[in-house]
Amino acid sequence: MSDLQFDTNPNEFGAPPRGESGTDITGKLVEWGLAADRQQAEYVLIAAGILALILAAFFFFSGDSTTPPPPPTL
Repeated sequence: MSDLQFDTNPNEFGAPPRGESGTDITGKLVEWGLAADRQQAEYVLIAAGILALILAAFFFFSGDSTTPPPPPTL
């Protein structure tokens, strides 16, 4: 049994693949010229999210109806 040897190569399965730097939405914003760098693109996305929340709240709370809701059915 002293003939048994193991291959102890630490890179047996290789390094994990690395994504390209421009494949996510922040990279696209920089590529399209809407932001100067990735950090500014993140700020643009945060502002867009806040704007979407404000618009959703506006439409949700401004949906006044002059007619009363129908009675519940049992």
